[in-house]
Amino acid sequence: MIQDGTADFDFIQKHTNGACLVRENGHPLTQADFVAGGDKTKYAVANAAGEISFRGLKKNETGEMVFDEDPSFKAILEDVAPVKLVDGITIPVKTAFEVVKETAAPYTPEKVFEITGVEPGILLRIAKDFTNLKGVIDDGWYTSKNGTDVQLYQLICIANAMNGNIDIPGGLVVTVGAGLKIPSVSAGKGPNGETWQMAKEKRIDKIVYPEASATFKVALQAAVTGKPYPIKGVFFVGTTMFHREANSQELAEQLKKLELCVVQDVLPQELVDYADYVLPATYFMERKEMAGVKWALDGSIYLSDPGLTPPKGCEARHDVWILLEILRRAFPEKAARVGYKECKTAEEFNKYFDAFTNKGFNKFLAQCESQKPGWAAKIKKDIETQGWSTIKTKKYNQYPYHKPFGTPSGKVEIYAFQSFKNEAYEKAIAPISGYIPSPAFTAPKQNSNEFILASGKNCVTCSGLNMFTQPTRYLGDRTVWMNPVDAQRLGIKNGDMAEIEGIDTNYVGQARITVTNKVVPGAVFAFGFSGGNRTKHLVNDPEYQFVKEGINSHWYATGYAQPVFGNVANNSSVRIKKVRG
Repeated sequence: MIQDGTADFDFIQKHTNGACLVRENGHPLTQADFVAGGDKTKYAVANAAGEISFRGLKKNETGEMVFDEDPSFKAILEDVAPVKLVDGITIPVKTAFEVVKETAAPYTPEKVFEITGVEPGILLRIAKDFTNLKGVIDDGWYTSKNGTDVQLYQLICIANAMNGNIDIPGGLVVTVGAGLKIPSVSAGKGPNGETWQMAKEKRIDKIVYPEASATFKVALQAAVTGKPYPIKGVFFVGTTMFHREANSQELAEQLKKLELCVVQDVLPQELVDYADYVLPATYFMERKEMAGVKWALDGSIYLSDPGLTPPKGCEARHDVWILLEILRRAFPEKAARVGYKECKTAEEFNKYFDAFTNKGFNKFLAQCESQKPGWAAKIKKDIETQGWSTIKTKKYNQYPYHKPFGTPSGKVEIYAFQSFKNEAYEKAIAPISGYIPSPAFTAPKQNSNEFILASGKNCVTCSGLNMFTQPTRYLGDRTVWMNPVDAQRLGIKNGDMAEIEGIDTNYVGQARITVTNKVVPGAVFAFGFSGGNRTKHLVNDPEYQFVKEGINSHWYATGYAQPVFGNVANNSSVRIKKVRG
């Protein structure tokens, strides 16, 4: 796209940090480099005349972050003359766009073919279709593959920015929230306005992986090592760890080190086998819930009424009820500060818990009514008749045209300024990088019996459905997929049983092979959650012998986590040999 001149250079200049100036050492230049006492969060750009301007963020009169820049300043993307700094020194500079261009230049279609196996003609056709048809690469949500996922998603952002196809119809868009807020408990804040002093220590995963949204493996590692501080007990609430946490063998050893392991769940799964206590929970269909609709273009809210009730005599409780009862008995003053007193029946707890939902909904209705009389009645009618109501319709051309992203520059960053947040970041995550072989597993030998094992999921084999084990007998795919070229080389036919050995973990399992063109040569695929269930309550039952079929892809994963961000890789490398037909 750069070579052919088909990239959206106007978008790159205006709405990415591509025009920002960069030193020879890669650091961006800011106002502080040009003006004594200048702002280090305002980044320098230059025009064809060699004039310097600065782009940054500021708060407007309502407290919202907006862009602080001269919209008439036409910055150039290449060939900036050397600049004179505040200390009088003149230095050569490049733009971030030039760094991206130079980084990409060695990766010709022929070079990429050597790395990926994608033929040059196919690659060029896809690239031309992408730009000519204004394509978009979906940013997805499954960010745990090969240990280079931060770099992968950076490249996705760069490709979309090159096309300028962001927050416009048919492009990569920012979805809209409905604005419903249900009172809840967060750090130092209670549902009724209660406040308290939190401990000064950071959450354990934030110490090791400061940019992580959640990297649980740190807690279990601390159970073994005692670093960064010891973990003695863990509560697992509604999660199937052996299908979610890469490296099952390591996970099993870590669980054995815990002094206390408590599992709250609906039905048996492998984690239960390691629990000191199992507390029966209710399913989402057994409780009321109101929330915003996730992963949808428009902002909507929904009400989920209980479609089921726990059978008479069943001890199952709402997860929050279980946790609050434990809190009340261990630390009654902490339970009291969120307004919780002992609830002996589900009816009592539902009255307590649903009051927060009703409070949040009523406040939301009042806000809507104040904006447009009659709106509250319409929302209530929608909820009563169809169970959901659309509150906000998506408006395009918002980000990053008028509203900034959460990046240091507020723009789409084709060159990551976040890398320069501190020295540790800079060493761990480059602002842009070339090809990096997967650090998460040993690369398999080409044209051999070694393969990359990629894992994934579908709407049948996911954690939420897998616990209802019986349907997966008929719906789940517990086979390993292999390309016909590889299958022919190994003498494997469709349906043959094969032995799968982890190159890095040495774990050995068995699964039937599905020969299909849905995978590329050199790789095999298995669904997560679908096979290799070792739950003792199931595998010892004659009716559930099928759960042992197939493999759990996490048996073979090393558990590698990316520095700073903590993404744990799920893919691995394996050796495969035919066992029998």
